[in-house]
Amino acid sequence: MLGRLARALLRLFFRVEVRGREHYAAAGERVLIVINPGSLLDPLLIGALLPDRITLAVDRAVARKWWMRPILALTDTIQVDFSAPTSTLSLVRAIETHKRCMVFHGGRFQNDPRFMRILEATGLIAEKARATLLPIRIDGAAYSRFSYFRHKVRLRWFPKVTLTILPPQKLEAPADLPPRQRRHHTAVQLYSLMTDLLYGSTDISRNLLQSVMDAVAVYGRSYTIAEDQDRHTLTYGELSLKFQVLGRALGRVFAGEERVGFMLPSSLPGVVAFLGLHVTGKVPAMLNFTAGAAPVTSGCRTVGLKSVLTSRKFIQLGDLQPLENALREAGLRIVYLEDVAADLSLGDKIGGFAAAWLRRAPRTPAEAPVAILFTSGTEGMPKAVFMSHRNANANREQMLSIVNVNAGDRLFNCLPMFHTFGLGIGTLLPLVSGMRVFFYPSPLHYRIVPQLFYESLSTVICGTDTFFAGYARYGSPYDFFNARLVIAGAEKMRESTAATWKEKYGVRMFEGYGATETSPVIAVNTPANNKPGSVGRLAPGMSYRLKPVPGLDGDEGENVGDLWVKGDNVMLGYMRAERPGVLEPPVDPDAFPADDSGDGSAGWYDTGDIVHVDAENFIFIKGRAKRFAKVGGEMISLAAVESALRDLWPDATLGVVAVPDARKGEQLVLIIEGEDVSTGRIAAHFAAKGLSPLWTPRRILSVKHAPVLGAGKFDYMAAKRMAMENAAD
Repeated sequence: MLGRLARALLRLFFRVEVRGREHYAAAGERVLIVINPGSLLDPLLIGALLPDRITLAVDRAVARKWWMRPILALTDTIQVDFSAPTSTLSLVRAIETHKRCMVFHGGRFQNDPRFMRILEATGLIAEKARATLLPIRIDGAAYSRFSYFRHKVRLRWFPKVTLTILPPQKLEAPADLPPRQRRHHTAVQLYSLMTDLLYGSTDISRNLLQSVMDAVAVYGRSYTIAEDQDRHTLTYGELSLKFQVLGRALGRVFAGEERVGFMLPSSLPGVVAFLGLHVTGKVPAMLNFTAGAAPVTSGCRTVGLKSVLTSRKFIQLGDLQPLENALREAGLRIVYLEDVAADLSLGDKIGGFAAAWLRRAPRTPAEAPVAILFTSGTEGMPKAVFMSHRNANANREQMLSIVNVNAGDRLFNCLPMFHTFGLGIGTLLPLVSGMRVFFYPSPLHYRIVPQLFYESLSTVICGTDTFFAGYARYGSPYDFFNARLVIAGAEKMRESTAATWKEKYGVRMFEGYGATETSPVIAVNTPANNKPGSVGRLAPGMSYRLKPVPGLDGDEGENVGDLWVKGDNVMLGYMRAERPGVLEPPVDPDAFPADDSGDGSAGWYDTGDIVHVDAENFIFIKGRAKRFAKVGGEMISLAAVESALRDLWPDATLGVVAVPDARKGEQLVLIIEGEDVSTGRIAAHFAAKGLSPLWTPRRILSVKHAPVLGAGKFDYMAAKRMAMENAAD
């Protein structure tokens, strides 16, 4: 009677729908139900809507809550202390007697410091009882008034709720694992299953401004969301008003232009301008103003830009007049943010105020580009990477599914907005998630950044190993006392950097891995789930393939190769300098031919990294398949450097290799047949061509006979050995 009443009320108010009932029947009799915890409604939904009466394992403290009474009436209950073996045994016996069981501990599992222990106990229960796991994804309940995410998402009284019963699974662990490792192995499998369920229940179909307006509704107009080094702050109300007003003026200035060059630093005006361009559907093309004139102007031609939005103050402070002149000479119109702000019309102000007050946002499709970023190409010219609103939303939700950050945290972002890490994680994630963000325009100020991190009471910071090594050298021991999460990416995290941070600041660093083409995160280590030497586990919602590399000898057997990834966060595609205006989606039919499963060649991105992926989906990078170097976190094409050097020595046999560098991550070494070679001459030549100073080789080895292969090609392996031996000497 009570069950029928509960089902009727749930269907009346939440329009509940249950899908995949055939999987419920296929699970058998010994079943452990696994859900994505999202609200206090979860056990009520499971207890009322599944065909059989389930056994609910409940934390003792939660079982005493008054709101648990109707739930307990619908289920058989076992009060559990997950640290006590006797509680675990009672649940094992329940499953063995052919009952269907579910664990409920009354909270979002990422926010519970005990959750890995709970997962270990749950995995042990399933294994001991030889139970089948039945994943059930609950969509919609997390947006109700009973949500665990009440400070993260826009809540509604009665959202539509859907229960999707997924195919049953079995926990599998190698038979020879010791008991403790076996428990951990099953816990990791459960963790992966639950994060996939959590990510799968998120809504990534909104565009950026819709997501920002949702955040305004959740946190309120008076909530302070951003701050800069001048101690200026923006509340959500001020932010939405400013970008709505400015956006109308920008739409008038750039009328008829689909894409606009964007050359502003990480700052409050930069954020307002970025969002303002989206008010009238303009796509910001994020220009890397540190790359030199030649790559920047090439990128502008590739995507067909007519205008560049920048700031007079920024041009002056950044000594960017040569780049500004190069852009003008290339036929681009330079528009200054100060001039646009000074020419706001009454209509801009009234329309912007109304839109901000009513929380209006354009109906731009989620599949449309949210930004264009640039990365180096194999021939030295930049490729344009088109990132969609859906890509950015997906990567944000992937991160929030595995990293325990919330509105109580403060993120310190000193990475530039033209960098995918600085844009996707450093800017868009906090703005949409209610995490206060502190903007600083440069990560290279090694004395200032630690001081500002301390003064801003920040708790989270992301950057490269090079930057963190600099902060460790110049910061004071108390500067990072409040740091709760430090993530290094874009280049390999050195053990010496992590050890210094641990010793000096008492902070543990975690390494992540990503690419511009994946918006950016592919994998990340977290406090709850990490493995030394790895760059983390594959993000939820992503799949991978390893393309065999001829001649590669791996100690790990066949699970080594060139890493290809696929997921909602993988870019829309490239535009290349050779084919300007033509968008090439991520697909390689030769690498992965289409198959009957439908998981063929479309949507796969080649990372260009040789990796090993272990049984728990932790990724270990072994080397680079493509000839690139990362110097100070910036990607540099070795082929492009060689091409520029041949302007000076067209007949010489030469090659450039990358070797480890204690400060920059990697350094370039030139091996050349010749004597009249100097770094000064190279640097002057590169500056005249508008190329980045990072392209200049740090060391030069002049040799009588450069190493070549039998076919006459340059022997890079031998050259790298020479460079390493020379460094040792």
